[in-house]
Amino acid sequence: MYESWYGFREKPFNLTPDPKYLYLSQRHAEAVAHLEFGHRERGGFIVITGEVGTGKTTLARYFLSKLGPDTHTAVVLYPAVTAEELLRAILDDLHVAPEASSSKKGLVDALHGFLVQARAGGRNVVLLIDEAQNLSTEVLEQVRLISNLETDTEKLIQIVLIGQSELRDLLARHELRQLAQRVTARYHLSPLSLPETREYVRHRVVVAGGEGKVGFTSDALAAVHRLSAGVPRLVNLVCDRALLAGFVRGSRTVTAAMVRLAGAEVAIDRRAPAFRWHHGLIATGLTLALAVLAFTIAPRLAQAPADPAVGAAPTGAPGAPRPPTPVPPLPRSDRLDTVLRTAPRQASFTSAAARVQATWGGRALSRTTLRTHLGHLKALDLPAVLEMFHPSRRDTCFVALLRLDDRAAVVAAADEPVIEAPPSQVDELWTRDAVVWWPEPADVGRDEARRDAWTRVALTALGYGEPQLRAAVSRFQEAAGLVPDGVPGPRTRMALFALSTGVRPRLVPAGARP
Repeated sequence: MYESWYGFREKPFNLTPDPKYLYLSQRHAEAVAHLEFGHRERGGFIVITGEVGTGKTTLARYFLSKLGPDTHTAVVLYPAVTAEELLRAILDDLHVAPEASSSKKGLVDALHGFLVQARAGGRNVVLLIDEAQNLSTEVLEQVRLISNLETDTEKLIQIVLIGQSELRDLLARHELRQLAQRVTARYHLSPLSLPETREYVRHRVVVAGGEGKVGFTSDALAAVHRLSAGVPRLVNLVCDRALLAGFVRGSRTVTAAMVRLAGAEVAIDRRAPAFRWHHGLIATGLTLALAVLAFTIAPRLAQAPADPAVGAAPTGAPGAPRPPTPVPPLPRSDRLDTVLRTAPRQASFTSAAARVQATWGGRALSRTTLRTHLGHLKALDLPAVLEMFHPSRRDTCFVALLRLDDRAAVVAAADEPVIEAPPSQVDELWTRDAVVWWPEPADVGRDEARRDAWTRVALTALGYGEPQLRAAVSRFQEAAGLVPDGVPGPRTRMALFALSTGVRPRLVPAGARP
């Protein structure tokens, strides 16, 4: 309803677990690290738990999207099944067709045969079970027996269990101690902090194409965190309704009052463990009232000028200069689509990394990996390697982003000539993971004293000279849109370098730099 009013490409706060929108808070990054560690070790179970709505399923999909083409995956989303049904679901996802009359032993034998064949071909197999707290004791025992399928030297299948907090209690039961002892990596996701909630909201708005078009006040974000307790799903519910309230009022700035009004039904649900019919009626009435009001005033809003409070310039003023002739938008690039469908994952990364490093002319470079957005890459103004996906494939590939402005993104992929594509196309197919190379002195990253000395010099040159280094770093981080933790980590040091003067390769043409 409100997407076109705010200028979004899509609704930024949908409840569906889209990996494109994954915001890697410190907790989510640690959970990903546990998943990757457990996958590398290939020795036992990986268990990820968390309260309802903390992003477990989105995290699982992100993890699966990072696995290479040499990995077969079986995903069980509805585990309230018998042991035999579970085996059949796994075989079906692995495209193994056992005989319809196969016994449980026949199903296990079919799975074992597939795993042995996969291992002989150098391929891995991952089984991921979501909502694993719903598994019965009998089925969990079958899962443990599946993990016993192995050769003399290694396991043949990696098993990931993802579930709510009750899964921890389930695995602590005496009869499941054999399974619990085989967990090599476990992590419990907790809700977002206030700074993380602020960054999470901003991240989703940017991914949906709303950067600079809508704003949440500081008080509004504090209210979002208070109502949601930092649970991402509840943050989405509150923000979605707050944006609807802003649309109804014709404002592109979301205030704390709008958040409190729009979050009423979420707050009621959180306070009451059982649903009450009169609360449901109130919530439904509020939603219907907002919808009716929206449809009533929508035609007038469509013709109204932008809210002057968010910086929109008045139109039609006497003596105002004529607007420039608009440049026609760049058409979607079929070449980029073709490359993203076919480029090999590892080879594409090697090629893209070489393209970016070549722009530095042989200088010694440090490498920093980011979870970010195009606006931040523009601010850094550094060429980067982007991890890309395509709906037609299960894994990802990489391109080098060599130039970026409002009209075009210039990328290089594999051994192809450079490709010019609209930024919206690149943004749509980008996982939000980027790798940037920059000439940080090697000892700065390894020696804390040298790191702090380098940081202090860079901060002073930018006007952030303060006696307390941590306070200066925090002030710079807040201005640069980073989490103000006061620690000069790689991302902060790279931002400091990006704002320094000097001759270096640039991502953004001079006339388009922010």
